[in-house]
Amino acid sequence: MNGYYDPQQHQSTNIEIPQGPTNQPRLLLRNLNESDATFHLSGVELAYANSLRRVMMADVPTIAIDQVLFMQNTTPLADEMIAHRLGLIPLISRNVSKGLRYTRDCDCDEGCYYCMVTLRLKVAFSGNDGEQFMRVTSDMLEVVPSPGGPPPPNPYGPPPELSEEDRIIINNRDPEMGQPIGKGNPTVPPILIAKMGKGQEIDVLCKAYKGIAKHHAKWSPLSTVAFEYDPYNKLRHTTHWFETDERAEWPLSSNAAFETPPNPAEPFDYNAVPSTFYFSAESVGSIPVRSVVEQGLDLLIEGLANVVLGVQKETGGEEEEGEDGAAADGVVGDGMGMGMGGGLVEPNIPVEIGQGQMAMGSGYGGYGSQQGYGGSW
Repeated sequence: MNGYYDPQQHQSTNIEIPQGPTNQPRLLLRNLNESDATFHLSGVELAYANSLRRVMMADVPTIAIDQVLFMQNTTPLADEMIAHRLGLIPLISRNVSKGLRYTRDCDCDEGCYYCMVTLRLKVAFSGNDGEQFMRVTSDMLEVVPSPGGPPPPNPYGPPPELSEEDRIIINNRDPEMGQPIGKGNPTVPPILIAKMGKGQEIDVLCKAYKGIAKHHAKWSPLSTVAFEYDPYNKLRHTTHWFETDERAEWPLSSNAAFETPPNPAEPFDYNAVPSTFYFSAESVGSIPVRSVVEQGLDLLIEGLANVVLGVQKETGGEEEEGEDGAAADGVVGDGMGMGMGGGLVEPNIPVEIGQGQMAMGSGYGGYGSQQGYGGSW
């Protein structure tokens, strides 16, 4: 095979396995829309695939309601229960990584425009229309101005004085940031918060902050992210409990179409390791799943780079530089590039993960001339 996949066409699905080098990281997009993504990641170790899964789930920032001030609540539900339900409502968080700062990095005392989104829920039910109760939903949440926002432009004077960081936040702020997902969209049912009877009222002020799911699950951008490998169980990493027929009781997954069936006559390879991982991710709607995958790769590369630089600093090691002054790729160990070197425009088109960003593997490699995810989906 000379290090390349043989183009094989599955008889039942007519899926052609793309060609490409097996010893380089490689991403193949199978399906992509606003909420779901399915892709194959090959040429990496199991630890890297699992790290990507965890980063996508727990390290990509979103915004969520974190503090609730109750002015009025005459419903049967306790304040704590309503506050908990409000915190779990997904809010639009597009471009939040640049459009909002963490509260720990802000100089304000109790939240401001640059670190917080403020929402108001004020609903009263009179019962004059003959209904027995009223449904209080996420569509009734309204974004209200947060204190400390940018001053309005003065057409007769100089522009307001703002720091460079404040200008970046203003320029990258999504106009819908903080709105409950699906608000105003008749095809998306709103999230039920409570039911009010006649004469009851809710009046609360909500403060939504930027955060990550490592601190609380309400900040997770994904409802699920998982990967499968070795659909034929060639590696025998699991034991299938069955009564009569293993294959009938444990049917193959759809990902088996992308691998060659095992040959029972071949001896078992004790040194074999998984190299292709079949990912599926589903967004809660706050961030498009495409952005979650891109940010996950960015954050993982950044974290690995910090580890490499920290080790070099502690050990006093120096980077081996190439002719252009940049660190060489894969100077130590079995390196592998971890940055996207090409674009991925539509499904079923593979992308090579280039060698120009960072090398890592069984040993650690040099810190490349670029940092980050340079491809476009």
